[in-house]
Amino acid sequence: MSPSNQPRQAFADATAPLELKEPHQPRARTALVERLCDIVAWPESRIPSHERQLAADVLVGLLRTSNIELRQRCAAGLTRVKDAPKTLLRYLARDEISVAEPLLEQGIGFDDSDLIATIRAGVAAHWLAIARRRGLSEPVSDALLQTGDVPVVEAVLRNQSAKLSTQGVDLAVTRSRYAPALAPFIVGRAELRSAQALVLFWWANFQARQHILRRFAVDRTVLLQELGDIFAMAAAEGWSDPDARKTLQVVERRQRNRAAAARSPYGSLEGALAVAAEQGLDKTLVGEIAHLSGVKPTTAKQVFADEGGEAIGVYCKAVGLKRPYLMMLWKALGRSSGDPDRTDNALGRAVYVFETLATAKAQSVLRYWNWSFTADAQHLEHVMLDDPDLELRLARRSAALLFHRNG
Repeated sequence: MSPSNQPRQAFADATAPLELKEPHQPRARTALVERLCDIVAWPESRIPSHERQLAADVLVGLLRTSNIELRQRCAAGLTRVKDAPKTLLRYLARDEISVAEPLLEQGIGFDDSDLIATIRAGVAAHWLAIARRRGLSEPVSDALLQTGDVPVVEAVLRNQSAKLSTQGVDLAVTRSRYAPALAPFIVGRAELRSAQALVLFWWANFQARQHILRRFAVDRTVLLQELGDIFAMAAAEGWSDPDARKTLQVVERRQRNRAAAARSPYGSLEGALAVAAEQGLDKTLVGEIAHLSGVKPTTAKQVFADEGGEAIGVYCKAVGLKRPYLMMLWKALGRSSGDPDRTDNALGRAVYVFETLATAKAQSVLRYWNWSFTADAQHLEHVMLDDPDLELRLARRSAALLFHRNG
């Protein structure tokens, strides 16, 4: 039988199959992507900048429809390229995290503007990768801290090669109000200032508070020596300048108010505490104790309300009380009892601070609190603490940080 007379099925069987038995591998695409990745990594001495930019532009278009393995390979190849085209870097930096992570953590081609743009356009996984970079600058650290993401803030604080601005530390302290676990990482930063630390104290744990007191509770010897004649001038003027008076009160040697003691029906601070231990504290008696102690009632209320107990230890040491009067105050406050020789309870922590902190250093801490808490706090409820353009006096900012939390 001639071929023309053979059945159609037999003819079809003799031809090559039309179905692919193995998945098609786009070898040309793979080779093209790899070659373009190599080209964009060449130095300008080897390829004109406009040609390299053209290669980068077409590569970005090609990567949009490429599989993840190709994108990962391209990103990994660019980590050590210092002058890689920005369009390509930014595209890969915003890819899914498995592509972007090595580039964001180790890529040397980014400048601060690239990283900040990626932070603003990215998500938490990308923020974390950037937070782990070596040598973060202050602007990049600030941008990461502004996200408010707690794991990201912690990663920045843990990164000892990251530089923090004063505003950046303020952002971290502000965030720690509602994430107290950040406090131990903040107190370990060299950029932390005493003003920030002594506000952070109020929501830090015992270990962080110990660190703060060891590092930032200082005596005032030099200030007293250098400002001695200014005290005399202010006294001669009858303390007529309220701001000067308030500033000098921060550093003066004497803590208690002798004039208040002379007018007090209790005769002394100890007398007031003895009555409080028997009768309990009310608003009037708290105000009397505050005036006898040389602090404002606002400060006394804040100290006496401290759940951890350490602030009460600072107060008692600063005003020169003996340990039995600390116990009287504790009783007057109606606080739960505990073993005063162990730090696993609030009373024990108060006693520990009382016995380990020098009087002059305790006074410095109490004076700072009194100065900052009694700042002009008008309209603090309208203060936006994360507004980088806001300029607050230091005392007002400290008061805002604290009372925003407690209000």
